Amino acid sequence: MKTRHIFTYALCLLLTACYGLKPEEYSPLAPIDFEDDATEIDVSLGQELVYEGLQVKSSLPLSYEWAYGKRKNGGDIHEMESMEVISTDPQIRYNFNKLGQFVLRLRVDNGESIVHRYYQLNVNSGLDEGLLILASDTEGKSQLCFIKKRSESEIAEGAQEIWEDVFKTMNPDEELTGGTALFLSAFSSDGISYNHLTVATDDSRGNIYDIEPKTMVKTFTTPMREQTGTHCLAFAGSQTAKTGAYTFMLGADGHVYRYDLFTPLITERTDVFTATGGVSGCKSLIYTTGSLNQKSAFIYGGGICQPATSATTTLRPTPAGWKIWNFCCDRDANKTYVLMQSETDATSWCIKTTGGTLASYEDVNSFSAGSVNMARDSKFCTSLHSNDAYYIYNDKVWRWSLSGQPASKPTYTYPNGEMVCDIATNFMGNHGNGKEETLLYVATFSESTGKGNIYVYDISTDTLVASYKGICNKPVQLLYKYRIS
Repeated sequence: MKTRHIFTYALCLLLTACYGLKPEEYSPLAPIDFEDDATEIDVSLGQELVYEGLQVKSSLPLSYEWAYGKRKNGGDIHEMESMEVISTDPQIRYNFNKLGQFVLRLRVDNGESIVHRYYQLNVNSGLDEGLLILASDTEGKSQLCFIKKRSESEIAEGAQEIWEDVFKTMNPDEELTGGTALFLSAFSSDGISYNHLTVATDDSRGNIYDIEPKTMVKTFTTPMREQTGTHCLAFAGSQTAKTGAYTFMLGADGHVYRYDLFTPLITERTDVFTATGGVSGCKSLIYTTGSLNQKSAFIYGGGICQPATSATTTLRPTPAGWKIWNFCCDRDANKTYVLMQSETDATSWCIKTTGGTLASYEDVNSFSAGSVNMARDSKFCTSLHSNDAYYIYNDKVWRWSLSGQPASKPTYTYPNGEMVCDIATNFMGNHGNGKEETLLYVATFSESTGKGNIYVYDISTDTLVASYKGICNKPVQLLYKYRIS
């Protein structure tokens, strides 16, 4: 379109210079106007897309060309790795056979003007995005409850929102027992896609189930107990290396293990045990400083440690005379805030920071208090939409400013007999930049009903926007399953 207009304009200037003609004596090119303001189109896999929303105005006959392709990594929002022309019908009429998120381009030509229009095309499996809840009953039988994020058209059509057990629905011959942890990873490297949803268990074999996240169909099972003699308690962050992608795991034996997402293969990081003598907990620290990155941190008797790709462990010992109470990262700075208590005076507290690579500590604050409204095992989550960190304590949800004393009163409270089990945001992993995390999810368990509940809050206003009562068994972990291209 730009080339044609530039050529026409240049020709007008040439004629004006040669013959003394005025540019305004020439008729303008016939325009093409759109009344369609949509930017996103959804279609189910295997279903023909017949797009009814297109409205185009032109005084001349129009020709149409639809093309689509996978968005180019690191490119402009409209750039594609490759482009395939799929229709010349104004309503498109095409059956897509690949799941994912694509760029859809419409080219409209009336013989004088050419206009391009771009859409985000979502080819859906029906299980593309939403909240996953790993839950278990009193006998240890586990489920993956799923609350789907529905498009406006899906809401209007009454599309299913809640799957009681999406794992069992998509894998009818499989049983989850003793579920302990969830992990989601999705990125591409050297043309290889590493898309994995993993579920760790404490069943007889310590199985780790690897699931295709777009379809929720199990791809393979790794018996961790048979390989290592223990099972996974929790996952800690995602890592990349020349050999592929992997995540660290905290074993029930206090050792740190690496779970390779390509082979799959479980190996112990013996350097961590040698350096620490055993770990008691782990966290995934998420920093959004220019580009989003995750780092794994493990808690040991003497402080915090961080396994590196090079099979070495970085230690940040606790300063003499202090013990770590808890810690959390600052999402928009490469810092981790650590709350410490004096070993000799239980009323003396301090807050220090260390960098994303566990550099030396820097002093931030100190205060005196008989106790703090925070436990050593409090679960945390953070968002760029709040300067504070959310955490669980005493079956309530609190906020910590990181640089000051923990809060004196909770942000969210729940009825007596309702246990707060986990919290999470709609974190998009490497498929987002952190700004999409607008929601806070809180999972509780009601002793009176024996069922789990989900509360959804708007982070910017701290208001309740939705709740789902009694939709699952006792929640173990929440994970937001973001859309994978």
